[in-house]
Amino acid sequence: MSKSIATGIQGLDELISGGFPEGRIILVVGGPGTGKTILASQFLYRGIYDFNENGVFISLDETKSHFYKEMQSFGWDFKKAEEERRFEFLDATRISRVAILREKLYGETSVLRGKQLPIDKLIEDLQAKIQKIDAKRVVLDTLATLFYRFPDPIERRTAVVDVIESLSELGITTIITTELARLTLDREVSIEEYLVHGVIMMQTLFSQGATTRALQVEKMRETKINPNLVPYTIDRNGVEVFPNMTLFGER
Repeated sequence: MSKSIATGIQGLDELISGGFPEGRIILVVGGPGTGKTILASQFLYRGIYDFNENGVFISLDETKSHFYKEMQSFGWDFKKAEEERRFEFLDATRISRVAILREKLYGETSVLRGKQLPIDKLIEDLQAKIQKIDAKRVVLDTLATLFYRFPDPIERRTAVVDVIESLSELGITTIITTELARLTLDREVSIEEYLVHGVIMMQTLFSQGATTRALQVEKMRETKINPNLVPYTIDRNGVEVFPNMTLFGER
């Protein structure tokens, strides 16, 4: 069994026997607004200040300034952590959904297509930042951006496999976030869910006029898990999971 790495997210570790398996990749899947980036950032910040484990955030979706501002609302001062050489931000937002939209609308050809941004260069930059601060935790947010960088399904599939396999070879405990395309009982499992070590689903459920946020650990290799769907909240302190509560009910 692998050593467990405490997540720093209240209630989550109770579902996964104390934490994530060390050096493994965990996929956090959810729709827009479910708190995927918040949970992943909380994992990094609590790692730095509660467990003395430095971290790197790879952004495929937003700039450093936007990330710092958003996380400050939870009291997480990543700028300070960076100044203390305990945190690094890797900006990989060199192409955006806006660029893709402009190409579709106006026929502009972007020079920043996925092929111009090789995965090996991204991993090389990441390795440099890991070594710089001796990082033990990594977050990549969000894998869904590759859908825009690689419109061709075959190229996209190859890129996803390359990213996950390259990150796996680093042996750093890593969270990758991605979007949930659709939530149905017969939803198609994505290739990335097969490739990673663990999968956590975050979603918003509706019942009789009420809504609740629900989290489920779908798999976690080498770890005994509680697979029940349980509620969670997002407040000024970040994500809190309630492993002993039932959905739409009391303890």
